[in-house]
Amino acid sequence: MKEKLLEIFNGKLSKPLDIDELYKLLDLHSSSDFTILAKTLNDLEDDFLITHNRRGEFAPLSYFKLAVGVLEVKDGGYGFVDTNEGGIFIPSSSMKNAITYDTVLIKVSSDDKGRLEGNVERVLKRGNPYIYGILKINHGKYYLYSIDDKIKLRVNIEKDKLKNAKLGQIVKVLVLHYNQNNTADGEIVDILGFKDTSGTDISALVYSANVPYLFSSPCLKEVKKIPLEVDTTKLDKRVNLTSKKIITIDGDDAKDLDDAISIEKLDNGNYKLGVYIADVSNYVKEDDNIDKDAVARGTSIYLPDRVIPMLPKELSNGICSLNEGVIRLVMAVEMEINNSGEVVNSSIFEGYISSAHRMTYHNVNKILLGEEKLKHEYSDIVDMLNVANELSHVLYNMRIKRGAFEFETPETKLILDEHGKVKDILMVTRSDAECMIEEFMLICNETVANTMTWLDVPFLYRVHEEPKQEKITKLLLLVENFGNIYKIKNAKSTVRVLQQILKDNSLNDNNLTDEEKTKRSIINDALIKSMAKAKYQETNIGHFGLASKCYTHFTSPIRRYPDLLVHRLIKEFLLNEKTINKNNVLEYYNHKVNSIGLSASKQERVAEKLERDCDDYKKCEYMEHFLGDKFEGTISSITSFGVYVTLDNTICGLSKFMDMHDDYYDFNEIKSQIKGTRYGITYTLGDRVRVRVMNVRKEIREINFRLLGKVNWYEWKR
Repeated sequence: MKEKLLEIFNGKLSKPLDIDELYKLLDLHSSSDFTILAKTLNDLEDDFLITHNRRGEFAPLSYFKLAVGVLEVKDGGYGFVDTNEGGIFIPSSSMKNAITYDTVLIKVSSDDKGRLEGNVERVLKRGNPYIYGILKINHGKYYLYSIDDKIKLRVNIEKDKLKNAKLGQIVKVLVLHYNQNNTADGEIVDILGFKDTSGTDISALVYSANVPYLFSSPCLKEVKKIPLEVDTTKLDKRVNLTSKKIITIDGDDAKDLDDAISIEKLDNGNYKLGVYIADVSNYVKEDDNIDKDAVARGTSIYLPDRVIPMLPKELSNGICSLNEGVIRLVMAVEMEINNSGEVVNSSIFEGYISSAHRMTYHNVNKILLGEEKLKHEYSDIVDMLNVANELSHVLYNMRIKRGAFEFETPETKLILDEHGKVKDILMVTRSDAECMIEEFMLICNETVANTMTWLDVPFLYRVHEEPKQEKITKLLLLVENFGNIYKIKNAKSTVRVLQQILKDNSLNDNNLTDEEKTKRSIINDALIKSMAKAKYQETNIGHFGLASKCYTHFTSPIRRYPDLLVHRLIKEFLLNEKTINKNNVLEYYNHKVNSIGLSASKQERVAEKLERDCDDYKKCEYMEHFLGDKFEGTISSITSFGVYVTLDNTICGLSKFMDMHDDYYDFNEIKSQIKGTRYGITYTLGDRVRVRVMNVRKEIREINFRLLGKVNWYEWKR
């Protein structure tokens, strides 16, 4: 009945329909049918798929110019609601008392330029009933702001609701009442500790993001039933791969080893690549308690001082981790690849392996560079590693030739001391070993997606849409301000031009100065931001960034739920195993793929934001040690309120116009430039400048610089 009602509502509806009209349209005849109809209409309303007017007539939300989505409030007080129709602008005057992360019902209209605009009708669900922040006092009044800077809310706390909390402590506050002027009243329900206590700040950010942190009791009970070792008496249906030379290659501190490889050169000149992925689905069954917790998390989250895993460590670091010298169950993909990087033959099957070596990127890179000691220690795989490196370059060249992008934003690693404080920030560079594994996982994911597409069954794709033209235009203007002019003649030339920008701003050059590295990283970062966000969905539209017609995520089931679901779909439809006990398997997985696509995409964005917030918080903490110190940096952005400067350690700070006392500056948005009205000094995007660290505000992840002048001018003046 639900599907039939949706067909009616999603069709050409000329007017809203009441329950009696729907009863007749559906050709129902009994009182029990009427009861089911009423319940189904209630369910559709609860899912915000339909609503009713005052006359009790039903229609989709869009018919009444309504929409439902999650609100995000920006620094300027305005916001956007993420709906199925896209992001809808919400003026600051139309927020009511909604805050970031709230699910809201909005009335949609058009402004005088025809752009969609919304007005918050009511808050349907609070993003988080609790606010986490540092307790402060002003004129005898206790208050706090959320440690999550996206939540623009001041929570006032009466003395009788302090629960013995002290100033400077990070506390958990239950919001009792939301007021209209971005304030609320609350009471303290828990004390996390003083803000300088190791780990307290990160814990507050985690709790504020409302991500599941502890595994549920039912999940932990099920984990105890998971075996510690593979039952070798139940391997008859699997392919024995223990005689193959199979290895894992991961970071030095990795404990969840979910992928392994083998490679050889065939007599015909082609390569045979084997990718072996931990068979998590053998232990985590559909809808069991471990699975429910994994669905709620969607992904593992990697923070400066901890990992929030998708699966309990007994699985991720134990029976599912492809540890050296022990038998482990895998989903295997073996591919024959020619010298053009094309997969000419492939097979997907269940197997079991015993990893010959637990290799690290560090050691593999040394072997590839010819270090004799390691070559002797791992003499049995040196030839295989050289062939693997050879194939990696073949696959890379194939991807670039067909139009893929190779982004090169510098990654940083925060080094913490025993108290959880940042003592250093290191630049992480990718070498051959890291690129090798990335290429092998990419071709494996693509091969799995292509195989499953031909079956025409429910499947979950990783898709990436083409960037919007206005974003590309802004990118070209930014790059032009750095002294490089690129022209896009037509839509087909977009990929070629973007590739050329990446090539011209490659970071893989050991002779680059710090200034050149910073400028190139700013351009790489701007190019990434011009792209649409990749997401999971049941309909394949290709992957623009990889220039792939068909792509999925298969290779990381320990840390991504979509990969685990893809494993189940392979077993159900390709290997013809009965993995679930359902009457209509196609209908079940159609619904499952759709719901997981939506939830996993959302959870991925939450995880990315939390990871970014924690990194930014710790970077602010690090820069507190340098208050008053001078640094060199590059102007990476110019706005109507100030200049952003990126230092060579990737830390970005803001120099506000109100703090620039040497002149009054006019902002030219088109030229990305400011010019002093009195002395005519200009600052342009890409300029090398000197700054002084003036202030650090960890709560809002903001570092304030004072602009001292261009580097050459500053040196001359000094």
